[in-house]
Amino acid sequence: MLPYKLFQTGYCTHNAKVALKGEPSYEMKFPATVVLLHHPVKGYILFDTGYSERFYEETKRFPFSIYAKITPVHVNSKESILAQLEKENIHADDIRYIFLSHFHADHMCGLRDFPNSIFICSKEAYQHVKNKKGIGAVISAYIPNLLPSDFEDRVFFIEDAKPTEAQNRPSSIISEVFQKPLFDLWGDGSCLALNLSGHAKGQYGLIFENDKGETVFLAADSVWRSAGFRENRPPSKLAYVIMDNIKDYKENFKKMVRLHSLNKEIKIIPSHCEEPYQQTTSTSKEVTDD
Repeated sequence: MLPYKLFQTGYCTHNAKVALKGEPSYEMKFPATVVLLHHPVKGYILFDTGYSERFYEETKRFPFSIYAKITPVHVNSKESILAQLEKENIHADDIRYIFLSHFHADHMCGLRDFPNSIFICSKEAYQHVKNKKGIGAVISAYIPNLLPSDFEDRVFFIEDAKPTEAQNRPSSIISEVFQKPLFDLWGDGSCLALNLSGHAKGQYGLIFENDKGETVFLAADSVWRSAGFRENRPPSKLAYVIMDNIKDYKENFKKMVRLHSLNKEIKIIPSHCEEPYQQTTSTSKEVTDD
């Protein structure tokens, strides 16, 4: 059972009616959520690294300036995950692993701040972006300079982990609904990775049991807002322009809605919704007290 804590590392803005079906037109904030977990043996693990001011530096010039114009980003130095962790007396070298859900810039701006961490990601996702440059990279929402130069020396690919049977009833429900294998990262059933491709090729979510015995499902960008899976409100068709595979995205979105309808006790946490952060900030602080 793993204690965890959510951090918000800046945000971007988009029109709400594009992101959530039936929503009126207004500027909606999409926080870049980072999750800190503490494993009793493996130590501190980050799920993504969110935004940092490095985003501004890397999008000053064409063609990556297009990215900044399409996706207005708001972040300051105090909001980077490194700065927030240091306030908790957790330093870069304390982070043993970084689970990268996918290679979009809003999930990887802080990777270079952790020079000794081991990266965990999908091999399929990495192969898809590793040679992309210029406009091709922008189209994939990928900024190559955000990736550490020694990334390949420090990466463990999810697909190399052993597929496993679900460890408890909630995770077995997840496996049944998605009809995909769960990858056991440590071989102890504590962290199970699930392929959620669609929004991005090789996007993975992470499933674990927290220190209260609750099943937590870090859903990355398979759904953007909690209202989406709770009320069956997918994005508008305009949002599908940025999807890697529209069919896969729609299928996984429907499965997320079904999962919530079957078991509302599973804590589904999208990466860009304020609700989970607001609900857990007062109850998840113990992860930083170890």
